[in-house]
This record gives sequence, structure tokens and C-alpha cells, in this order.
Amino acid sequence: MPGLPDAGPHDPRLRLLVPHALALLGHIAAPSAAADALAVATRLAVALHRTGDYLSAWETARTAADLAQRLLGADHRSVLGARSRAGRALFRLGRYAEAEAALRAVRDAQECLFGADDPDTTDSGYGLQLVLANLGRREESVALLRDTVAGRRSALGPAHPLTLRARASLLEMLPAAEVLTEEGGALLTLPSECDRFLGPDHTVTLGAGHNHAWALYLLGRFDEADREIRRVAETYVRRFGPEYPIVLAARQLLSRTRAALGHVEEGIELMTDVVARRERDLGPEHPFTVASRQLLDEYRSGRWRPPQPSGG
Repeated sequence: MPGLPDAGPHDPRLRLLVPHALALLGHIAAPSAAADALAVATRLAVALHRTGDYLSAWETARTAADLAQRLLGADHRSVLGARSRAGRALFRLGRYAEAEAALRAVRDAQECLFGADDPDTTDSGYGLQLVLANLGRREESVALLRDTVAGRRSALGPAHPLTLRARASLLEMLPAAEVLTEEGGALLTLPSECDRFLGPDHTVTLGAGHNHAWALYLLGRFDEADREIRRVAETYVRRFGPEYPIVLAARQLLSRTRAALGHVEEGIELMTDVVARRERDLGPEHPFTVASRQLLDEYRSGRWRPPQPSGG
């Protein structure tokens, strides 16, 4: 099992470890051993999540937390951490209402027990802001994301991957005008900052480039956005394979930049592939699939319009 799970292609071998990790938790009688076993099971859930197996990640984290809670209690740091991971997986499964309830309850408990800037609290806050954004509650999401950035910078430092990842999310979440002014304009140089601290191939650096391309697209800088998201998408495919969820998100943005540059037929071709893969992997009613299908329909009907260029 990976010591530090990273994003990667689906690995069916991880699923084979799940019944053993859960059986171990079920047999343990000592609290100290239960905490150690729960940490392993949670790490396994993270690995499953980061390879795109969200259903297994949810089931593993949820069951592990239930098993360990009988010995450790509901407020134990590791139990709350496992429940936070389960909430993150619920979001990826498109179960937004359940994800919000789970993550909000965990974050409230963590903030009360450990403080607002504790890494576990900010991790749950990061997951919760993703849910809020996808529920259309953008102002709440951005406020929570800014709190997450501040908390991670305070607890972990400015160069930590989790701090940089939260800042990269601001590139995706903020309106174009605010991207230009956030951090005194420094946010738009974040990909080069990630490159300097983490290297060009780090998952966080790639994600910063992805979100930077989105910000450029909103600013109407379509040529720059197109070049950047094409490079990111090609790197994603080489690293993760064509089915990985973040690959499809990048290709969806690439379809937008191609259409904005006048290549609407190419945008339709890209989105047809994205919709087919999301229907197969997530199901036709998953919110991500529905949003992709709506974008494809807008291309085909001629209703789609690119964002209006902004200054910067």
C-alpha cells in the first residue's frame, strides 16, 4: 500500500486489501492498536479515492470509522479523519447533500476539539467548500476556501503542497476580476511558484496549471488558456490514462478554449467523448455528467457563447 497516496490510474489491487484492513479493525480489542489500524485503513481509503475508485473509498472509510469508534469514541481524531474522507468520497459520487452534512458535522467537531487552523479541520473545510461550490453556493465556498488557505498557511507554511493546492483552488473559484486582485495579483503566477517549490510534474503543480488555464479562459485570454490546458491535458493522459476523472475535466475545458477560438466542431468532438466516458464511469444522472451533456447540447444548438474578455 502506498505510504503517501498520490493521484494515479485505477489500481484494482488496492480493492483486494479492503477486507483485510476492515477484518483487522473488527478483531482488535486494544484502543492503541485500533488507532494504528484505523490510520492504515484511512490511508487505503485515500489511495482508492486518488485512483478514482470513489465508491470503494467511501465504503472503506465509513466502515473503518464505525469499527474503530466502538473503541476510540466518536470524537477521536482518527475517527473524525476517517469520516471526513468518507464525506469527500460522497462528494465525488455526486451525493452532495449527504457530503455537505457529513463534512460540516466533522469540521464543526474538529474546530471545537483541535482549533480552526488544525490541518484536519482545514482538510474537512477544503472538502466542504468543494461541495458548496457544486451546490451553487459560491460565496460560502469562497469564504471557506479563503479560511482554508489562511489556516494551512499558518499551520503548514506557504510552501506546503496542501497550502499551494488550496491557493490553486482560488484560481478556479474566484470571478475573473477577483483573480486579478487576489494576493495583490500574485495568484496568477501560482503555477510557477508550485514549479519552484514542488517541481513541474507534481500533482499540485499540474492542478495549478489546470486552474490557471480556467482563470485565463474567464479573463478572455483564450490563446493562452488553450495552450496551457492542452499541455496539462496531455500530461494528465500520459500519467493517469484517458478515463481518469481529472483528465475528463481538463478535456472539457479544452473543448471550451477550442470553441472560444472558433473551432466549435472540435469542441463538440471533445465533449462527445467526455460525455460518453462520464456516462459510462459515473452514470447518466451524476451531476458532472449532466453538466457535460448540457455543455455539449449548447455547442450543438448554437446557444453557447464564450465569456466576455476582461482586463488583465
